Amino acid sequence: MRRFSDSERCRVTEAIHEAERKTSGEFVAVVAHAVDHDVFVALLWSAVLALFLPGFVFLMLPKFSGVRCIEWQVGVFLVTAAVLVFTPGLAMRLIPKHIRHARARQFARAQFYEQGVHTTHDHSGVLFFVALAERYVEIVADKGIHERVGEAQWQKIIDSFLEPVHRGDVIEGLVAGIEACGHAMEQHYPADPDAAHELSDGLIEI
Repeated sequence: MRRFSDSERCRVTEAIHEAERKTSGEFVAVVAHAVDHDVFVALLWSAVLALFLPGFVFLMLPKFSGVRCIEWQVGVFLVTAAVLVFTPGLAMRLIPKHIRHARARQFARAQFYEQGVHTTHDHSGVLFFVALAERYVEIVADKGIHERVGEAQWQKIIDSFLEPVHRGDVIEGLVAGIEACGHAMEQHYPADPDAAHELSDGLIEI
């Protein structure tokens, strides 16, 4: 499992501090190593194969006994489960992309509330979310931010975040996205020197 170094986590923290010096916006960075647990996915696929593969053989070969079919089902389940459990990431790649991304999107929105991003005084919280196993990236912003910043500027923020992450550099993507978002929000949410930091400034790994 990919773990970030202290220096990488510090880069994200420094980017958040720098952005929050320019604006009253609050930024939170969350990286989920996997939204769905690999073991659950492995057992699900093993059960599906065990149910259909030996049954298909039984239909094609009428002389294939019911007892032998059950034995095959148990064997297919155990072998498939072992392969998928001990091959990190393989089970996840068997899930259709739209399903992976839908679950990751739901998880990102849950994190928006779990991390308290919606509770900021000015409703200026922004969540930068990455799901590594699902290969999913999203920015979840509090109400009104997207409209104030504007579509063109918001797209630039998204692009600055997505491009490095898709190249495999998650930290660079987080830093670039946070910097771009801080710059864009500066005129709409000016910095308040007396405001207290309400949210975590560090990289949150799940």
